[in-house]
Amino acid sequence: MKRARKSGMRRLGTIVAVVAVLGFLGVISPPVGLAQPGDTIEQNIRQANTPADHQALAAWYEQEAQAAHQLASRYFVMADVLAAARAVERKDRAGEHYVFIAKTYQEMAKEDEILAAVHKTMAEQQQ
Repeated sequence: MKRARKSGMRRLGTIVAVVAVLGFLGVISPPVGLAQPGDTIEQNIRQANTPADHQALAAWYEQEAQAAHQLASRYFVMADVLAAARAVERKDRAGEHYVFIAKTYQEMAKEDEILAAVHKTMAEQQQ
């Protein structure tokens, strides 16, 4: 039983690590319209001073939001699959972790949508 618990904890640790890496990569990836070799999102935000720059940032945040929504959906499905597979006997809390990760991605998507709207407004104000 201890081996199964350790194996489950290792799997959960792996999932958390993968999610963290994907989130980090999403933060440092430059917006498509602004990408220059070696640029980061921080540089692109700092250097954005034209309507086109802000439109590119808005598009990037919209893509990030869409990706986060898709990941949230996948984690909700995984929670449902796990719940169905263990309907009779559920001693671990893996399903709760899947739901937590899914809700976290939903929140990330909302924040990305807000940032996209902010940059759209900035682009409109500069025209």
